[in-house]
Amino acid sequence: MNGYSITNVEREKHMSKLDGATVYVELERAGGGRIEIYSREATKEEALRMFDSASNDRRAIEDDLASRLAAEVKGDLLCAGYFFVDGDKDAHEDVAFPISHAVAAISEHFGIEVETLERALEPANLAALTSVKEAELAAFCKDHPEAAGERHRAVQAALAEELAHELEGEVKH
Repeated sequence: MNGYSITNVEREKHMSKLDGATVYVELERAGGGRIEIYSREATKEEALRMFDSASNDRRAIEDDLASRLAAEVKGDLLCAGYFFVDGDKDAHEDVAFPISHAVAAISEHFGIEVETLERALEPANLAALTSVKEAELAAFCKDHPEAAGERHRAVQAALAEELAHELEGEVKH
């Protein structure tokens, strides 16, 4: 599509440089998963500076169900963030913007041209990225059926825990 989008496996390969980071943008569909629509290399310092600026933007929302409900978020989000290796562990964070503000905010803070983001969000480009992601997932599940089952159980447990935690805050005894 734009020559910048890479998979998580490729992202880890790019991080062999000690000062390197990847800045990325992912579309999170309402009721669905995420798909990466853009990424590029940056220094750790650039990535942290961009993220700090974006996370202080009044248009940003917390990326959890309770915050989305409080902000009356309806529909898709764009999440922008960074990834790099810090010592023995991965460092990554992202910030979410409702789609109505996302392109302008991400362009402003992460230095990505508006036209690039808008082109990435075109239905044909999203369909192509979704197809690639689904094919990669299917291949992984075929090659590692035990991991797929383990991942499913982990996701289900995490969702149940998040829902219970959020309900705990909603229900007063």
